[in-house]
Amino acid sequence: MQTALAKILLSVAACAAAGADSGSIDYRRVMRDIARDIAALKPDYPQLAQFDAAGVDAGEPKISYAFHTHAPPRSGGWTSGVPNPDSDGVWFYIDFHDPDSTAQIHTQPVIGAQCLGVKRVSFLILEGDATRSIVGAIQKILQAHGAGRCGRPHRSNGVSERIS
Repeated sequence: MQTALAKILLSVAACAAAGADSGSIDYRRVMRDIARDIAALKPDYPQLAQFDAAGVDAGEPKISYAFHTHAPPRSGGWTSGVPNPDSDGVWFYIDFHDPDSTAQIHTQPVIGAQCLGVKRVSFLILEGDATRSIVGAIQKILQAHGAGRCGRPHRSNGVSERIS
C-alpha cells in the first residue's frame, strides 16, 4: 500500500435499483446538485479549495476533481491511472453510467454497490494522509440525492411508502 495515501475508497455499483426507469431521473441535474452540495463543504475541507461546481454543467453526468496531486507511480492497478494526492491533497471521481459499461474506470473491484435509478454510481477517491477525510461527507451527499444499494429503492428526504 502506498504510504502517501491514508485512505482509499472504491465504490462502484453493480446493478440498477428496482422499479426506476432512466426517463424519470435527470442525471445531469442530480450531478449538478451533488456538485453544489460538495462545494458547500469548502469551509470544513481545505482540500476542496479549488472545487468548482459550475464545471459539472456540461457533458456527461460526472465529477473529476484533483487538488495538490502528482503523477502516479507506474506500478499497475487503478491508482496508477489517476492523479495521486500529496499529503494535503485529494482526487475523486463520481459518475452515473450504464450498468453494462466496460470502461476501465467502471470495471474496478466492488466494495459497495450503489445505483441511482437504472444507472450505476461510481465513487472513487484517494486522500492524502494529512487531510481530514471527506469520504463520509460525500457519501452522505450521494445518498441524499437518491444513491443507494443496488436492487433496493433508496428513499431520500424521509419519504416512505405505506402498505395498505
